[in-house]
Amino acid sequence: MDWSQTPRVLLVWPEKGKVLRSRLDLILLERYSSAHGSQLALLTSDREVIKQASEAGIPVFQSRSEAQLQPWGKSFREFRRRELETYAAETLPFSSIEREAPQPRKKLPPWVRITLFTLGVLSVLSLAAFLLPSAEVVVLPQENQVSLSVPVQAQPGRTQITLSGLIPARELEIIVEDQLSTPSTGDVSIPADYARGEAVFTNLGVEEILIPKGTILSTDGDPALLYKTLSAGTTPPEQGGQIILEVEAYLPGSTGNIPANQITKINLEAGADLTVTNPAPVEGGTDIQIPAPTLSDRLSLVGEMSRVLEDKALEEIKRQLGEEDVLLSPRLISLEVVEEEFTPRDDDPGEILWLDKTVHYQVYYAAADDLYQLASDLVQAQYQQRSIVPDLESIQLEHTTSPQNLGSGNYQWEVAVSWIDRQTFSPEQISDWIAGKSTSEAEKILHNQLDLKETPLITIKPNWWPRIPVLPFRIMVNQGRS
Repeated sequence: MDWSQTPRVLLVWPEKGKVLRSRLDLILLERYSSAHGSQLALLTSDREVIKQASEAGIPVFQSRSEAQLQPWGKSFREFRRRELETYAAETLPFSSIEREAPQPRKKLPPWVRITLFTLGVLSVLSLAAFLLPSAEVVVLPQENQVSLSVPVQAQPGRTQITLSGLIPARELEIIVEDQLSTPSTGDVSIPADYARGEAVFTNLGVEEILIPKGTILSTDGDPALLYKTLSAGTTPPEQGGQIILEVEAYLPGSTGNIPANQITKINLEAGADLTVTNPAPVEGGTDIQIPAPTLSDRLSLVGEMSRVLEDKALEEIKRQLGEEDVLLSPRLISLEVVEEEFTPRDDDPGEILWLDKTVHYQVYYAAADDLYQLASDLVQAQYQQRSIVPDLESIQLEHTTSPQNLGSGNYQWEVAVSWIDRQTFSPEQISDWIAGKSTSEAEKILHNQLDLKETPLITIKPNWWPRIPVLPFRIMVNQGRS
């Protein structure tokens, strides 16, 4: 209140303890506040204080926000001040609140003060002797190499791993595609030139007959060969009258070459009044030979494509599988030939035969995580005593046989599991054994109590401290590894 420069003072009452609970105390506080030009109010939930403050005319609030928002009731305090001061003066004399003069202190003799100072220094040194030094102890337990041969069987559709060696056979599907080509080793004949000759038309009637250009003639064979006239002509108007016209095979190639007297039919409305024949062979039709793939070319390309796609799929599989995953079968399962297209197609010519092919493959594999989980479960099942524990991070796997197909996607093989185990200990017990001992004594105790691989490493801080701390919590024990 001495330093307060505000017209209002809100005094927050402590939640615990009983202080200034009499009406006189409150009146003295209110009088002191008024002397400094400030109005006093209380923030408390103490019923006794609330009662006494109400009688003393001092406002009381339950929270700071209420004190800020509600009026402080000055009128009541002003009206009751004189009455309350009179009451306080009559009830208690002013002498009851006067302070007693302090008594002078007696000085201790010098020897007493020296003794107390010495005891204090010794106490601090004794406490430092307990708390200052610390020690770190690193022990290397003897390690033992252990191995176990496990028959493993991978089954498709399995989700659980059992101690009998059953693990899931996981599926991996790959789609690969490629394009290969090979030169054509065969050839095919392609028609080139048209065969030509002459046809003799004989009139069976007495009227002339017009033979248009392009009139179709044919042989009597099966299939019939077709020819056409290259020009128009008219037979003489008499029975037995003849006319000779040049004819050409309807299609090119050597198939149009025929011997004499093979053309016998005529496709004409007046054909019933005419006869036709070729007195000489029809010749001049030729073929040319061009490269074309043979059936052997196609089969060879299919075989080469299968090898290429399988190698490509195996490379992709190895890329997707982990280094320690086990591919159960080196042969791939072809689920589907997605695409297989030859260019050129069957019986078509071409100097180069192309094959585009896409295949959907599937393989089974054993995941390394499953194998290590099986090995970890089997190793932990070997230990029932807590005095010796296995180092699960030291587990190593060696596949002593190749996976054998048992049918239905099941594969079985042998796996050698090896690991390291070591003796375990209680850090608290070691701390109890060596607390307060010298380094040499502690080393001897640890060698007698534990099966150690090397001499324990003991570090004391500060390094000039002669012994291991007495307090166990100042000793840190670590199990090191070689």
